Amino acid sequence: MKTKLLTFFIGAVALLSTASAQNVTQLVPGKDFPAEIENPECLGINKEPAHATLMPYASLDEALKAKRHKSSYCHVLNGMWKFNWVAWPNQRPVDFYKTDYDVSGWKEIPVPSNWQVLGYGTPYYRNIGYTFKIDFPHVMSEPSKNYTAYEERNPVGSYRRDFDVPADWNGRRVFITFDGVDAAFFIWVNGQKVGYSTNSRNAAEFDLTKYVKPGKNMVAVEVYRYCSGSYLEDQDMWRLSGIFRNVTLWSAPQTHVRDFFVQTDLDKDYKNSELSVSAKVKNYGSQPSQAQKLQASLYNGSQPVEGATAVTNIPALKPGQEAIVALKFTVNNPEKWSAETPKLYTTVLTLQGGKGTNETLSSRTGFRKIEIKGRQFQVNGTPIKLKGVNRHEHWSTVGHAITEEQMIRDLEVIKQGNCNHVRTCHYSDDPRWYELCDEWGIWLVAEANAECHGYDGKLDEEPRMKAAIIDRNVANTENFKNHPSVIIWSLGNEYGRVGSNFVSAMNVVKSIDPTRFVHYERFGMGKNNPSDFDGRMYGTPSDFAWVAQNKELTKPFYICEFAHAMFNSMGSLDEYSKVFDNNPEILGGAIWEYQDQALWNKRNPEHPILAYGGGFGEFPNDHYFIHKGVVAWDRKTIKPHYPEMKKAFQWIDTELVEPSSGTIKIRNKFQFISLDGFDASWTLTENGKEIDKGVLKLPRI
Repeated sequence: MKTKLLTFFIGAVALLSTASAQNVTQLVPGKDFPAEIENPECLGINKEPAHATLMPYASLDEALKAKRHKSSYCHVLNGMWKFNWVAWPNQRPVDFYKTDYDVSGWKEIPVPSNWQVLGYGTPYYRNIGYTFKIDFPHVMSEPSKNYTAYEERNPVGSYRRDFDVPADWNGRRVFITFDGVDAAFFIWVNGQKVGYSTNSRNAAEFDLTKYVKPGKNMVAVEVYRYCSGSYLEDQDMWRLSGIFRNVTLWSAPQTHVRDFFVQTDLDKDYKNSELSVSAKVKNYGSQPSQAQKLQASLYNGSQPVEGATAVTNIPALKPGQEAIVALKFTVNNPEKWSAETPKLYTTVLTLQGGKGTNETLSSRTGFRKIEIKGRQFQVNGTPIKLKGVNRHEHWSTVGHAITEEQMIRDLEVIKQGNCNHVRTCHYSDDPRWYELCDEWGIWLVAEANAECHGYDGKLDEEPRMKAAIIDRNVANTENFKNHPSVIIWSLGNEYGRVGSNFVSAMNVVKSIDPTRFVHYERFGMGKNNPSDFDGRMYGTPSDFAWVAQNKELTKPFYICEFAHAMFNSMGSLDEYSKVFDNNPEILGGAIWEYQDQALWNKRNPEHPILAYGGGFGEFPNDHYFIHKGVVAWDRKTIKPHYPEMKKAFQWIDTELVEPSSGTIKIRNKFQFISLDGFDASWTLTENGKEIDKGVLKLPRI
């Protein structure tokens, strides 16, 4: 078996060499490849500003269902696209975007997907370090000959498909949104260049109105594996490429609510709430708009909440002009949102003028208030504990192009393991994940797409990277600010110390969202830490207890990574959990990490393997370091880590304190619910055989 597998890898490398071998090792930017991909200050061309995840709806009924992709004004462009892959940018079909360029002979690829998973080029697993030569800000420099990137210098995927614009969208604005493209891409529509984007894990949106026509249209997308932004994407995971999240075409009126922020603020008794909305309304048209009104109304299911509505005026706007308006109203004693009681209402916005409603949007709303009092982090006046996992967006069958069904399976496994918390390591996730966490009840630490572990400490003060670091944090905050599950913003991971770039990013995040707090582990602890939390990774339970008891520290202590689940480890988790429970200064933390990130290698159909680092013959790689999940790659195969976590993290503790009388101490560690709704029973076994059993009648706990 070993001989057969080795032969396959050698054959694969030889084929790649034949396909991409060339004498040219130094390509000329602007001639052999676009200069933009090596410009760290070029973050995009013609992109729309970052905003909350939103969608216009054709009716109140659609808005209350809040299914963005089911809107009458949304067409999902997922499916089969024509596709071409090359190993070097100068081999790409430069004119493929032209309407008369024939792509009928090209193969097809599903969107979303990662092209390496489907056999195009080589996947890499790396923990720390880049798969191209470090030569900031360049990504085209020649690496050592043993690097896979020596032959696959910067692969390019060229995508094309036709799409229809409905006739009833005539006179409206037409936008296209890419939720995730790794790593940088250019877009053309009907042969005309529209724009460029970097940042692989936040929405890239373009206004296509002047490029499209009713009926049949054509879109072309050119994706580069590496760009200068790749220096910010050195996360511990498989390095994969392509259009790996949803692509949507959608329509809005010429005067459009392009962004809004719904905030709730409970009173001092945490009973009644003020709900406020700030909205940005822009006239995208070429003619002045009429004066309109913006109304915000709250619904509980399909029923309007009595008195929970407000209206404000939108002035007439000149072409291109934007107005920022605010609305607020009081909601009497709404049900409160928490990870244990994830009650959601719906805020509906309607833009009204002329003959009626011109635009309708909506957002799920959870009533909760976040505070830090002393060294305690509180929600709705109650100190909470975070016991959770770091979760990568990865499934071994599809790579990073995960489905909603797979997200839901992750939530099932995470919740059944008694976790109440997920850190989105180390990037913004698919927008649907945040919606599901709102529904299921998960405390989220929402992390921005920023990590340069393999170039640690080099870019946190680099002036050419300042705009990119801020931009990625702005996108993270703007995209997901309306989600009650998000309780903390994280600026990134393993990047550098208290660098001015991250301090600037933190200040911008706080200016956008004053309702939440900001974490960045590399800021450390103590008086030189500008963030809202003291933090450190890893350490023993006694280390963390010492931090909690250190009177010189003044902030809540959050542990973004602990209990590294490598191989047969994580056996002391119960000790960590007790330290969390017994020290109010500790907010809690997230195990590294949730799942084993294996990836199926099926390139030899007769011998598919579940690959770890090196399993595709790639170099460099970090071998089996990826084998550190609490759960196995399939979320089914039981590892000893999972029952260990489920027991250590359980929110009801029982202790037999007096065996002779059968006295049991029961502790409720839930923060928002009593044990009234739980059934309790007991069994007595002798040598594994049940000899007695009964039912416990619980008092109110």
